[in-house]
Amino acid sequence: MAAGTAILALAACEQIKSSNPLSPAIAGPIAGVTITPPVTMSPANGTQIAVDQQPITLTIQNATTNGVRPLSYVFDIAADPSFTGTVFSQTGVQPGPSGQTSFRLPQNLPPEHTYYWRAHAQDGANTGAFATAAFSVFTPVVIQAPSPASPADGSTTTTNKPTLTVADSGHSGPVGALSYIFQLAADPNMTNIVATGQVPEAASQTSYVVTASLTGGATYYWRARAADPSHTSLFSNIVSFTTPASGSGPAPNPGPGTPIPNQNDTLTNAIVLNSPVGLQNWPITTTITSLTLAPDGVNVQFSKRDGAGRWPDVPFGDGGSLEYTLGMCLNLSGQWYCSAVIQFWNGLDKNGGPPDQYAQNWFYDPIRWAPMTGHQPAVGETIGFFVCEGDCRNQTTAISSPLRERSNVVLVQMPGSGGGSFTFARTGLAGIRIRK
Repeated sequence: MAAGTAILALAACEQIKSSNPLSPAIAGPIAGVTITPPVTMSPANGTQIAVDQQPITLTIQNATTNGVRPLSYVFDIAADPSFTGTVFSQTGVQPGPSGQTSFRLPQNLPPEHTYYWRAHAQDGANTGAFATAAFSVFTPVVIQAPSPASPADGSTTTTNKPTLTVADSGHSGPVGALSYIFQLAADPNMTNIVATGQVPEAASQTSYVVTASLTGGATYYWRARAADPSHTSLFSNIVSFTTPASGSGPAPNPGPGTPIPNQNDTLTNAIVLNSPVGLQNWPITTTITSLTLAPDGVNVQFSKRDGAGRWPDVPFGDGGSLEYTLGMCLNLSGQWYCSAVIQFWNGLDKNGGPPDQYAQNWFYDPIRWAPMTGHQPAVGETIGFFVCEGDCRNQTTAISSPLRERSNVVLVQMPGSGGGSFTFARTGLAGIRIRK
């Protein structure tokens, strides 16, 4: 009888414990208890957060409950709105003072993503509904001001239509296609603008050819800035130059076959585009002996092309090899521009297309070849050709041209669509055959 009384007493105590609304062991949910969802405060829905503004702090307005049990919060972050790809979760966050609760993430989130976050309250027996919002983490676009390269500050140009050149801007973040805005003024405050232009970015350096005729013997000031479709850099430093006195100017373009001194040819003072930096200074180890500009392509012969002393092939493409690259030089407003662009492999006799399609076949991309882009040489216009060892196209270094050797530049007059053939002695043009 005494034992039975003890068992009943113990059962009564357990029943009292389990019915205590503050007991951690209570079975839920408790009928009649309602927990409201919290309110997301920060980051607000649609907020964009720079990657360097992390770690992020999540803040909510506290939930309310009509129950007696204390609340805690759960925070979740996911990469999708359905929260199937949760990237972070934290439970047991205690309510903050003044009706708000904040939680600082212990880690940074990768940029260039949209994230979804939510929070809800719970008391161990009852759970409230979620409150949800989204934010994005991004890398800010920063475009540095370009650096003026030429004409140098305080210099005197050789032409009244100079070429303004800047070293390309450094940048970070998801930058779009860059272009450069050049301004030329007659005063150091850049208020009397006499010329302006915008050109796509070229490799390493970007140039703008002044088309306006400037006054001889006058001082001008120029600057440039870079921009993509949505962002703009600061302007560069302002640089001054003086034009040559009236009556002076650039020397006339040399005629076809003009002798080219081996160490001081057209490439020496040219702006080189989309080819290895320093190509101008590569040793001239071969001489072009003949050039054929035919309707089915260009054929060039030079002393290193055939025989035991020819340039070695370099790896190219999917298991192939390349022997040399053919380049062209154009004189635009008194400034020579050169680019090695047509690739030849051993056994390829002609490449580059017909003469009347050089603009569309050679320099079709303004990002790589402006201002050469779209320039179709006129019949009779002086143009230059050269070859360089290995692969010189799309190269900013000389990795694909291990010997770093090139030919002289031969200058010819642009033939008509029928093409023409030119032969060269070491000292100049030896013969011409023009096709009608």
